[in-house]
Amino acid sequence: MQFRASSSLAILALHFLSAISFAQTGPMPKPFDPVVPPTAPVPPQENLFNSQKEQSVGPQSATASTDSTSGPWPWKSNTMSGDFFGIRPSLQDAGLTVQGTATLDFVNVLSGSQVNGFTILSLIDINLTVDAEKLLGLKGATFFVDFQTANQTRSPAELIPDYWGFDVINSYKSYTALAQYWYQQQIIGDRLQFKFGKIDANVDFAVPCTGLNFVNSAAYFPSTLVQDMPTYPRQAGGLEILAKPFENFEARFGFFDGTSNYANPTTGDIGSNTGTHGLSTFLWENPGSYFLIAEAGPDWKISEHRGKFRVGWFEQTGNTDTTGVNGPGVGTGPEGAYAYANQHFFDPDADGSILGLEVFGQFSWSDPTRNPAQWGMMLGSQWQGVIESRPRDTVGFLWAYTQFSSNENLSLSPGSSETILEAFYDVQITPWFSVQPDIQYISQPSSDATSNISGAWLLTVRLSFVF
Repeated sequence: MQFRASSSLAILALHFLSAISFAQTGPMPKPFDPVVPPTAPVPPQENLFNSQKEQSVGPQSATASTDSTSGPWPWKSNTMSGDFFGIRPSLQDAGLTVQGTATLDFVNVLSGSQVNGFTILSLIDINLTVDAEKLLGLKGATFFVDFQTANQTRSPAELIPDYWGFDVINSYKSYTALAQYWYQQQIIGDRLQFKFGKIDANVDFAVPCTGLNFVNSAAYFPSTLVQDMPTYPRQAGGLEILAKPFENFEARFGFFDGTSNYANPTTGDIGSNTGTHGLSTFLWENPGSYFLIAEAGPDWKISEHRGKFRVGWFEQTGNTDTTGVNGPGVGTGPEGAYAYANQHFFDPDADGSILGLEVFGQFSWSDPTRNPAQWGMMLGSQWQGVIESRPRDTVGFLWAYTQFSSNENLSLSPGSSETILEAFYDVQITPWFSVQPDIQYISQPSSDATSNISGAWLLTVRLSFVF
């Protein structure tokens, strides 16, 4: 009965919102995309910074935003607050870009889980990007500060205790923090830069495609990095070096605080959560636990349609917290490799403001004696403009698979696996508001074999705002 009521309300809401928004006005920046005018040209690919800003890593990982201007408020504006009485453009002219986004997920487990139930997850992000060259005269310098607050009415793990994470904005508990604050500096034009501060590693590493809308975490990072990558809600102090030695080739290296994954070999006590700590555990209180990651690869164009390939390596150093069939323990941190690629096949408009069709995939492997996830694979596609009368709507499909290690000291379900299927349709109501129904199926959604969960279906309705 609960499911029928929730579904009926969602369907009625979609019909109403679609009716009032049949004439769409422009592309909506996905949660924490840069707020870019609908007619703005695509940033030049030869600039490393601009090419990175084109990428969206989903609502969990905010990145620096570009300057934006707003259309007529409220329906054609790129933000819910418009130009805020002229304040926003004035700040941008001075080098200050303020952006806020909110994501609200209504999740209903339909069948096949431990408990068929309902939860609401929320994430609010407010960030400030400072163009230090405009504001202070520091050539090639950028400052970024990001505040996040998140919560849920019920822990998603109570409903579906999956491994990868069926909702990427899940903060696991009430979460409020200065999630990121970093300084970025160009060194040799657009060929070399470094970034230092508290950083979300998933902004610059293991990002498989552009404009991500998917709810499941499988679209955002490899399964072998689930426990160790310093990303939301465990962003960490770190240093990144990003280089573009050739016109169509990039290389990146990151050195991060890995204290969240540390375990004391004598007492078994686990390390501090880097997501709610500053740089102290990275610079002077670190117990010898660091996360290293590097990736490199080429970019290309086929008939002006962009594509890229990256291969990467990662390692968690120091003593690491482990949990297996026999309970918690301490082990050696994992290491492994990953690769991903994406390709745009056609763009339905000349100025590139519509995504068109993109296909992407990712594969990862890790030493099964050091990581509960031995290997994983993901394939997906998304298409914006598939319906001519709804050119800004997006449809997406995703398949992902994780094979768990057979090591009983690392895995609660040694030798088992988890498969994910996801489909969504994102309805853009205005440039700053969208409604996205999303359906997922997760086979064996638990790394604990004793849970005896054969498979689960869940429906999510996501509301996304840019303000």
